[in-house]
Amino acid sequence: MTKKTATPNPQVDPKIEVLQSTINDLRSSLARALADYANLERRFSEQSTAVVKFATAGLLTKLLDIRDHLAMASAQIKDQSLTMILGSLDKLLVEEGVETIKTDGPYDPHTMECQELGEGEKDKVVGVVRPGYRLHDRVLRTSRVIVGNGDVPVGARPASPASN
Repeated sequence: MTKKTATPNPQVDPKIEVLQSTINDLRSSLARALADYANLERRFSEQSTAVVKFATAGLLTKLLDIRDHLAMASAQIKDQSLTMILGSLDKLLVEEGVETIKTDGPYDPHTMECQELGEGEKDKVVGVVRPGYRLHDRVLRTSRVIVGNGDVPVGARPASPASN
């Protein structure tokens, strides 16, 4: 038995060449379309997740104002019922992914708003006027803080050698 090998035909029909070129172009177009569709599905999925994750942001921001007012009232009135309501509201905010922005340390313009300058270490937060909050690593509301201007308070100054 002899094996027949296909010998290339030197005279290829031009119609076949055109059709083969068209097939290759269509395969390439199909591959690009499938890749574009896969990217579109991925992008849509990511955007849908973000929409669901941050859909409550507007309502939570409004609740933060109410939380602040309840905290001020609780500090003034010292009522146990008011303290329980504030605790329940804080628990709800945590369950929804809201966390307080930390304000101890240096001033961060991305998460804080400087309300005023005060005595204290330069560019360090020395007081909080209004707490700030994040929702899943996105700032819901910046913290309003008092930032040190570099003047050391009188009581915190070290005694000079001449005063001894």
